[in-house]
Amino acid sequence: MSAEIALIGFPRLQEQIASRLLSEHDVKVQRIEFDEAAARLSMFNLALFFWPDGGETAAQRLKSMRPNGEDKGCPIVIVTSNTGQYTAQKAVGVQAEDILLTPLQPHDVSQKLAKYAGVAKSRETAAVDADYINPFVAGTVDTLKQMAGMTCERIGLRLSNEATSRGFYSGTIGLSGKAEGFVSVTFSKELATSVVCKMLSMTPEEVTEEDIRDGVGELMNVVAGAAKAELVNTAHAFQISIPQVFSGGPHTVAQPRGIPVFIIEFEADKQPFDVMVCLRQRQ
Repeated sequence: MSAEIALIGFPRLQEQIASRLLSEHDVKVQRIEFDEAAARLSMFNLALFFWPDGGETAAQRLKSMRPNGEDKGCPIVIVTSNTGQYTAQKAVGVQAEDILLTPLQPHDVSQKLAKYAGVAKSRETAAVDADYINPFVAGTVDTLKQMAGMTCERIGLRLSNEATSRGFYSGTIGLSGKAEGFVSVTFSKELATSVVCKMLSMTPEEVTEEDIRDGVGELMNVVAGAAKAELVNTAHAFQISIPQVFSGGPHTVAQPRGIPVFIIEFEADKQPFDVMVCLRQRQ
């Protein structure tokens, strides 16, 4: 199904970004000016309205397009920054239906198109690509079993626009080659200590901070190596870098722009941990 999407009030750079993301879908995109928007809204399936950080002028312009919330035929989704969302939020439910935050993410754009314009999500973001997620799942389960004698199971999977770990210890490996990105495992302090103690056949009293950091890094190295072997002859083939280990609490990993992060949720010894995978094919 093809849909008509209007871009209203976008700065040139943001317009190019939005147009590029929308080009992945079966839509036609057209830029329209503020003064013609009210008269032309009915021609479109969805309008994306850019809301700058200040928002006072934007609020007036949006209200003029829909005085008293009238003409709900074409949904309006506001596009704004984290700062601008606080002023834009007042318009949601009155003049606008929803908000998209910049930098625009493919998964978010796809969801809004599916919800408001009836356009199916693109193949890139429509579903989890089991071809490259499953090797990381299997690699994690097998590695913990072989290296620590621990049984773990996947309990969930979610998408996130931010690559922020939740654990105390995180081991991260950069990926490059046909595909690029990273894979990262994040443990609580208690679970990391338990895993490394079993890997080294040591007690919590014997194991050191350096032991734990080295153990988490080696564990991540083996998980990534197992996934690499599974994906070697696919479009997601990659090379791995030296693991980096962070400790002390949550941290954020640099990720390829516009590529969401798959967070695979696991449980071992009744304690949760996550493996984050961010991978895209090189153009």
